[in-house]
Amino acid sequence: MLLFSKLLLIFFVTFILFPAEVFSQSIETITKSKPVTISGNVAFNDNIEFFSDSISNFYFFSGGLNTKFFGVIDVPVSFSFSNNKFTKNLALPFNRFSLNPSYKEYTLYAGYNSMTFSKFTMSGHDYFGGGFGYSGEGSIEVEAFFGRLRKAVLPDSSTTEAGYARLGGGFKINYKSEKYNISANVIKIKDRENSVNFDDFPEQYVQPKDNIASSITLETQLIENLLVRGEYAISSIQEIGQSTAESQKSENIVYQAFEASLAYSFENSSIGVSYDRLPPDYETLGGYYFSEDEEQISLNLSTTIAEKYQLSGDFGYRHDNVDNQQVTTNKSFAYSLNLSANPIERLSFSASINNDQSYVNLKDNLEQLTKMSEFEDLDTNEYSRLNLTTNFSANYTTKQNEILSNNFYISFSYNTTSDEQRYDTTSANSRIYNLNFGTNTVLKVPQISVGTNIGFSKTDSYSQCYKMLTLTGSLSKNFENGISLSGAYTYAGTKSDTLQSSVTNIRTSASYALFKKHNLGLTFCYIHNPMSREFEYRYTLSINYSYGFSLIDNKKKLDNE
Repeated sequence: MLLFSKLLLIFFVTFILFPAEVFSQSIETITKSKPVTISGNVAFNDNIEFFSDSISNFYFFSGGLNTKFFGVIDVPVSFSFSNNKFTKNLALPFNRFSLNPSYKEYTLYAGYNSMTFSKFTMSGHDYFGGGFGYSGEGSIEVEAFFGRLRKAVLPDSSTTEAGYARLGGGFKINYKSEKYNISANVIKIKDRENSVNFDDFPEQYVQPKDNIASSITLETQLIENLLVRGEYAISSIQEIGQSTAESQKSENIVYQAFEASLAYSFENSSIGVSYDRLPPDYETLGGYYFSEDEEQISLNLSTTIAEKYQLSGDFGYRHDNVDNQQVTTNKSFAYSLNLSANPIERLSFSASINNDQSYVNLKDNLEQLTKMSEFEDLDTNEYSRLNLTTNFSANYTTKQNEILSNNFYISFSYNTTSDEQRYDTTSANSRIYNLNFGTNTVLKVPQISVGTNIGFSKTDSYSQCYKMLTLTGSLSKNFENGISLSGAYTYAGTKSDTLQSSVTNIRTSASYALFKKHNLGLTFCYIHNPMSREFEYRYTLSINYSYGFSLIDNKKKLDNE
């Protein structure tokens, strides 16, 4: 009830502050619109997995509904639900819903949503609660939220990381004019100390935190084609110590971050310079992951040559030990080069190389090959730091006419990583190579597609060398009555310093589209994986159904006729 009351308060205050905007909607437009328009979609996926001595069933249900009143008020609702047990003890549960009604420039957010104010403060973090947005044609834009950023996770004997319930809120105001764009935001987020008791598992104790973060951004065009942008952020983190007698607060830790850039564009090119400074251990509770302890200045270039070649590059100098707290300082030259081209009609390629550190959720090829459904491992929160990334891809169309289409492709990537795993650091400082090439052939008249692929991957770490060769073939056929059939076969040979094995993956599927609204699908997957410690043979039967609908109240239309 408290959350609902806050949403109502925001709603009514908005209409009081902006009465002219709210009631300026033309009565004529409302009278000509349909009273109610309802559209939406639902989807259901049921995975039945068969093992040697057991059967598991995992279903996933999702959907959305949008109701529009008199053509001016939108009330969209979305939800997702599953019975997978791993969603029951997560700080951010997978089962969720959201309700986001809007009227002209005003939007309310209820349920599960996410907001981004700044990469230094609130940066795409999910929350459960309420929010508000105003984005009109005028010079002012406003966003605000309040809710739970994570629920309490109780400590237990598993490897699940315990944590407190985390509540917070904030707002962002943006002012735009012909020459200036000024933005400011503030967030306040705090852990609830009494939401978790660590008495039975003292070794898993974590400190509750209290955070206030804010940033201000200024963007202006000094002269024609010259754009200047800068952002200053400050974040105060306070760890709250717990004791048997009373809670005691520790000293605030204050972080300051800077970002500035200057860009000049002319004809088909642009040039710019940027500066970034992030202190050690920079953190706000409104983001999942932040870079830290880095100062960098870089030069940015981009150009288009002969309308066929696009070049871009970043070159910079960076170093850590920003606050001189370490004994040594690491310095490096950071670079990023990108090229994409279409030199002739049937050939396109792209290439890139950079050593600009970034974070990704990196999954190896074997994990992807042995995945039974797209919903596996949705709870993972383990990241790898990419230190060097090289990519190359090319596509050449050998045949293109009304009957036949055929193309050949090749791709290669090389990465070096420093893993940031939560519990395991044995695969740190890895080198990963991936090579793929193959063909795709489409017979347009009988609507048959054939694909082949050969892939090779290699991972070198300090503990072992791992190699995998994959061979894949696929075939699909579309019928005029809405039926589609497809099948794929993949064989992977794996080898490491300690073992050698192979994995076979066979996947067949059929789908049927009825009246362009109903879609029914059936997929069967078989995996033989001798490397698995749990099940050597796995079978999965997936049933999929989706329905898109549109319901319109035609009463007014009939009355007018």
